[in-house]
Amino acid sequence: MDDWMHATDRHGIASVADLRGAGLGRRTVTALVKADVLTPLAFGWYASGPVLDDAERHILTTRAMLRAHGGRVVAGHHSALLLLGLPSLGADLGVVRLSRRTAGPTRVKRSVRIGRAVPTTFQSTETVIPAFAAVQHGLSAGPLSALVAADGALRLGMAARTDLEAAVQQVHGDPYSQGIADMLRHADGRHESPGETRLAHALRLLGITATPQVRIPGSNAVVDFLVEGAPVVIEFDGQVKYGRSVDEVDPFGRRLAGREVLWQEKRREDRLRELGYEVVRVVWSDLDSPQELATRIRRAVERSRRLTA
Repeated sequence: MDDWMHATDRHGIASVADLRGAGLGRRTVTALVKADVLTPLAFGWYASGPVLDDAERHILTTRAMLRAHGGRVVAGHHSALLLLGLPSLGADLGVVRLSRRTAGPTRVKRSVRIGRAVPTTFQSTETVIPAFAAVQHGLSAGPLSALVAADGALRLGMAARTDLEAAVQQVHGDPYSQGIADMLRHADGRHESPGETRLAHALRLLGITATPQVRIPGSNAVVDFLVEGAPVVIEFDGQVKYGRSVDEVDPFGRRLAGREVLWQEKRREDRLRELGYEVVRVVWSDLDSPQELATRIRRAVERSRRLTA
């Protein structure tokens, strides 16, 4: 039964042919699936062990489909973003998106879509380049999703603004490209998370000018946003950091449990208030009520002005 281990590739993926080559028949494969030793990914493809979540399943299935098509395709759209470790806001994780390397027929199935060929300048080893993946994702998930991915690529040094401009030009004329070019003019690698990108977009729509990633004099704090012309800090709180396990490392290389992070955040906020700053914390749900958010920020601005009058 352990012979299946020799059939998987470096990603823990095996095809039916791989398993048969290792001497495993249909009944043995079925038994391994029932025992959660193998997990079905797509027809004729399996992953070793259990799959943690939909994102991991999508990544493994994408890798399986790349193998199945023998170098004739690269991952595109959100499938490329996931392989590259970039945010894929609004992605349909039930569908793998591939792009042809050379001209050939497109194909649409329930769980796999193969799109037309992309120029070699937009191809990498197994994916389209990050900038083009962001723009492709915008075609299927909307301009804001493209912006979230583009900010991530800029922040990680995986793309330059010129790459984004070239990618936008490549899809010019596509009926789903409307709005992407205008949105990507606001791409900014200083945004450190999808939430910060969405918050920056909301602030623009509300007419509130705020600078991202500002170091506050008199403290070690670098805040998510500082409102222009007022000592008002806006912090996006995705709440993920408070659920961090003790084994996870924060951006500064420290291993901190969630409650330690919460305590340090509280001390940091207290210090900002001592220095005369108002602090507005924003969570995901606040982005669904932008006018209420605007009211909170404007009240904070008014309070700060009364304190300094």
